[in-house]
Amino acid sequence: MRRSSRADAASPRESSDTSLLPIASEHSGLRYAWRGPSILIVESNGRAGHHPLTGFFFRQTRFLRDLRLMLADEPPHTCSIAVVGPAELEIAYVFPEVVAGDGGGSGSGGKGMKKGLLYRDVDLRLRYRVNAASLDVTLLATNRWQQDVELDVSWELSTDYASIDEALFDRPTEQSPVEATAVPGGAVFRHMHAELPFATRIAAGGADWEFVDGGLRARLRLPRQQTQTLTLRVEALDPEDPIDAIGEALRQEALEAWHAGVMELDAPGAAPLAELANRAALDLGSMALLEGPSDEWLVPAAGVPIYQALWARDALTASWQAGLLDRGDMLEHVLTRLTRLQGTRDDPDRDEQPGRIVNQAKRDPQARLGVSRLDRNYADVASPFMFLIGLGYHYVLTGDREHVRRRWDAARRVVDWAFQYGDRDGDGYIEYLTRAPNGPRHQAWKDSDNAVVGEDGSQVDPPIASCEIQGYWFVSLQFMAVLSVAMGERRRALDLWRQAAQLKERFNRDFWMEDEGCIAFGLDADKRPIRALTSNAGQCLPTGIVAREHIPRLVQRLFEPDLFSGWGIRTLSRKNPAYNPLDYHLGSVWPVENGSILFGLRRYGQDERALELARGLYDLARMWRGGRTPECVGGYGREEQAHPGAYPRANSPQTWNQSIWPIVVQSLLGLMPYAPMRLLLVDPILPPWLPELTVRRLRIGSASVSLRFHRDARGRSKYEVLEKHGRLRVIRQPWLESVSADAWERLAGLRDTVLSRGASRA
Repeated sequence: MRRSSRADAASPRESSDTSLLPIASEHSGLRYAWRGPSILIVESNGRAGHHPLTGFFFRQTRFLRDLRLMLADEPPHTCSIAVVGPAELEIAYVFPEVVAGDGGGSGSGGKGMKKGLLYRDVDLRLRYRVNAASLDVTLLATNRWQQDVELDVSWELSTDYASIDEALFDRPTEQSPVEATAVPGGAVFRHMHAELPFATRIAAGGADWEFVDGGLRARLRLPRQQTQTLTLRVEALDPEDPIDAIGEALRQEALEAWHAGVMELDAPGAAPLAELANRAALDLGSMALLEGPSDEWLVPAAGVPIYQALWARDALTASWQAGLLDRGDMLEHVLTRLTRLQGTRDDPDRDEQPGRIVNQAKRDPQARLGVSRLDRNYADVASPFMFLIGLGYHYVLTGDREHVRRRWDAARRVVDWAFQYGDRDGDGYIEYLTRAPNGPRHQAWKDSDNAVVGEDGSQVDPPIASCEIQGYWFVSLQFMAVLSVAMGERRRALDLWRQAAQLKERFNRDFWMEDEGCIAFGLDADKRPIRALTSNAGQCLPTGIVAREHIPRLVQRLFEPDLFSGWGIRTLSRKNPAYNPLDYHLGSVWPVENGSILFGLRRYGQDERALELARGLYDLARMWRGGRTPECVGGYGREEQAHPGAYPRANSPQTWNQSIWPIVVQSLLGLMPYAPMRLLLVDPILPPWLPELTVRRLRIGSASVSLRFHRDARGRSKYEVLEKHGRLRVIRQPWLESVSADAWERLAGLRDTVLSRGASRA
């Protein structure tokens, strides 16, 4: 089937995949491994204790601060450190190290002694493996000398039970004393706090260990060319909600089952996007918090190392963007958790209101003691609508009416909240205004204190009705209308659909800036447009709230140089006086936001711009170790410098940055599921840098399908069904809202699929 030239054209930047990109990394030099609520953070030498953020944390509390291997009271020399997987690190050491060169460059060893040993003739391999509530350490020590070796080996240990936020800024609050007790083959540290009775149990094996001066010591005896295995197990004990060995095993089985069911991608070696996306899927699974009842275990943390807790908006965004990856399995767990945390009362100190969806829920010491009020905080106006969007999308992916029924009361309470509390002044728009004394100033997508500025760069005070929130509300009303039909409430469905249409009409009247060809950031307290040019306007595209006649000008405006950096759409135009390329929301680029914008571009048939944005995000990810783009990157233009920089203290990996790869693949392939109709629409636009891509085990409803997409010799994107199980119709069609697809194109798609035998090729 012939695509029009607009979809198959390639810009010079897209013509090949051979351009050299910088190799970038975050500034900290830290390495970490994590699983569920546990994370180990070490320096690049594999040691914990010097850098303030290092240690072994459980539920955002540091259960072990110092963890340092010593040989003969000296640290071994670090050769390399490798991230084997999200939960595992491996470090190579030698001991003792050469102290002076002998003409062999860095010193070849071979002669000279230290500590009674020949240089570099003891090699050590240290492996850290993090479990849901414990850390397993394995040390393989091998003697490469011609003689037997005897030396002391020790672990320096300590703990302080500080929160990860306190560790991040090296500002621990007053701590209760920690009591250390020797036990056979190990030690136990106890937090002497009446309300936080944490404990850390440490067991060592492979030698005769003794707990002395706060550390474990043993004498190591190694015959020539022999290896001795030493072990250390660190267990985090939390009486409030313990996870034992059986609990760890069950959680691991659940993760393995999830990974076994996710979609996989294959591509030729010259197109590493498939590897990038498959690695992102591994990261997404690793972010599962594994907390609470088993039907909540897949709820993802916002990211590591410092956001290893529930942030509802992050979890909802990541799980819907990854919906095609796992047929909404992670999304289902998120919806379950948020239903149980849904607001039930009016509590200004938490910004809680009946029906409102929680913003974040933490379990660090300050939250447990009620100091931060972040055990449950509701100061986010986006999460309620993301909940409805997530519920609607889950139904589209699965066709599961019973799941909708279980969440129906919660969904209706969200709608009631929006009308009663979200629309503060009854004008039909959703506004936010924080009531909690120490709550955030802003509650929309841009939630940092200085995030909202006017055209002149001055700060704008709440209450504010931001544009993207109105888009979320619009699509929520539409999803609720569809779900109302599924629940047999047809009259309510018509009413909700009508309200959505009225909101769209008002929005395009009040938010559209004709002179700029763009959507205003929002409306201020006096209902005047906030005329700053921001990425929020792009977020309105995937929601469908933008009128068709505005699409071409809006897209053109978003891709002008002041907003499009070459890597993505900036959070704020660089023409604005408040522009700062390394500020959180005043000029940086957020990959997650751009993933949603990419989806919106394809929805409206803006294919050339979609390819341009996809290439920017693709190149950006390939620049960073493991494809883990930091939380947000600098707004510096691609023409200004080789790499955009990263926001200070940027989290990496950030969960919703990894979830953009399923949505990038979905957008490029034009995949739109309609499980209730047993239907999958496809509309691929493969760029030259991705000439072929195979999708395996894509699950829609009760069916699964594998498809191969490729570019032919004339640059046209085609597909074929390789394998299919269950009832599913695969049809080639442009997005329904596309402003560029004509009737002939739609008819041709129907001809080549619906009317062709087997509907398997196009």
